[in-house]
Amino acid sequence: MKKLTKIIMSGAAVAAIGSTMAFGLVGCGGSDLEINISGSTSMEKLMGKLAEEYQKKYAEENDGAELTINVGGGGSGVGISDALAGKMDFGMASRPLDAEDADEKQLQSQTICLDGISIIVNENCTLTSVTKSQLVGLYIDGTAIGSVVAAISRESGSGTRDGFEEKLGIKGQTLCADPGFDEYGSTGEVLADIQENDAGNRIGYVSMGSVKGSVKALPYDAEDGSGAVDPTPANVLNGSYALSRPFVICYKSEDDLSELAKGFIDFIMSDEGQQICEDEGCISEVLHS
Repeated sequence: MKKLTKIIMSGAAVAAIGSTMAFGLVGCGGSDLEINISGSTSMEKLMGKLAEEYQKKYAEENDGAELTINVGGGGSGVGISDALAGKMDFGMASRPLDAEDADEKQLQSQTICLDGISIIVNENCTLTSVTKSQLVGLYIDGTAIGSVVAAISRESGSGTRDGFEEKLGIKGQTLCADPGFDEYGSTGEVLADIQENDAGNRIGYVSMGSVKGSVKALPYDAEDGSGAVDPTPANVLNGSYALSRPFVICYKSEDDLSELAKGFIDFIMSDEGQQICEDEGCISEVLHS
């Protein structure tokens, strides 16, 4: 089978990447009161909320001074590359940095919370759960899972895709390229496809905190003897739901960070910031330690 090459991007996704490019022109230190961030689209909504609350807090504590935090998408690969190049204060990656990658070893990183990867279908789909081997068969060989005959993947470089394929043991393998097997450039596009799939014959995967609308997240059986496990934050935290990954911010070094950027990290890791992570559907190890 030929590898998926079709990347479908909505206007919103193009705009997200466009804004990331614009941020790159500013880069680190473009303003004394500015922080620039790019990367994982799975983390974009969460980081936007954290940025919004930190900006309010900063203004309250500094006589109304306006701090600007720009958050752009582009995918985990973009976030890592931008952080390496010094284009951004932080990169967002929805996967661990690769300890074997020479470039990624030049970066420092911090896990801000955990996230589950939900396997999603339209609410009209007849599937009630899915197994690891069923997903491998569909994504690699095109083998149908009941009424589900086609699958959706994320683009190369996506942290969500990396996490999904690593957990299934198919990372680096060629995906099925049959008609209907599509590859998307953002979480929102995957979600929209499944929401519109009234026939219920397509399957995809998104960040657990992104599940909404006319979709359902399927219990997942990793075939390790534990059976099908519901995709819930509690099950990610206790380790029983196997499809999970960290949300990571990365940067060149602490010495290169501005005091504003360091303050933003401190806010994210505070109880207040971690509660925002939980409110947005992620899982805080800090609050549950």
